Amino acid sequence: MFIMTKRRLITAIAAAVTSLMLVIGLPFVTSLHDQVAQATTTLRVYAAVSLTEVIQDIENAYNTDNPGAQISFINTLDSSGALLTQIQNPTNESAGIPDIFISAATTQMNTLQSASKLASGWPVTVATNRLVLIKPTTFAAGSPTPSFSGFSTLTNASVRGIAIGTPTTVPAGNYGKQVLESTVSGCGGNIYTTLLNNSKLVFANNVRDVLSAVENKTLSSQTIDAGIVYTTDKDTSSQVSLVATAAQNCHSAIVYPAAVLSRTTNGTAAASFANYLSSSTARDKFTDLGFGVP
Repeated sequence: MFIMTKRRLITAIAAAVTSLMLVIGLPFVTSLHDQVAQATTTLRVYAAVSLTEVIQDIENAYNTDNPGAQISFINTLDSSGALLTQIQNPTNESAGIPDIFISAATTQMNTLQSASKLASGWPVTVATNRLVLIKPTTFAAGSPTPSFSGFSTLTNASVRGIAIGTPTTVPAGNYGKQVLESTVSGCGGNIYTTLLNNSKLVFANNVRDVLSAVENKTLSSQTIDAGIVYTTDKDTSSQVSLVATAAQNCHSAIVYPAAVLSRTTNGTAAASFANYLSSSTARDKFTDLGFGVP
């Protein structure tokens, strides 16, 4: 009888301890589950297509550095002008898309700022770049072989086509137009109109399309012998070579302003990542891929 009573007592104590552990542990498990559920936020980032590689590197670094505040990034990459058009779409605004915008020029960002579409304290310049003239490593068949040594020599009769971003929507194209129009010594020699009238300029939707056109030696059914892109775009390809780098006084400053948009519903996460774009880690990522930093 004593043995049975003792066994019942032990069983009761064990049950009580188990119940106590469950009571104590349940809030912890629930809290942990809530933390995990809340830890991942989705941010939609609209970024200039020239940032394709570096923005992914920085996003990965951010998540590594912030294990308790993981972000799922959804990137849309295109010309800054095309992205601006999407941002101005009322459907995207009502949906809070995007959270962050990084353009390759001040023009598009200024448009949004003037319309009070940016969160307070933005934009902030996070990177810079240089403009270059490139050619394919081997020219398309034909005679004579294209001959040019810089921007001002693109009027040579042997040059069949020059790929350039549409200046009104593609910052690299606008910078390129500035170079070609410049009369400053060492720039383009004011040849833009001449090239345009001679059908030598072939326009692309963004700077990476320009790069592809030079790689493939064709755009819009026209033979391409040269293109104007950023130095960072050139560095992504083994199928093109450098002809010349535009002097910085040939065009306005090439900068990448970043901003959190006022429409975001993830303001804390958006500001955290946008600020991270100016961190020492992000600056290293930019310079590793050939960008400058302010």
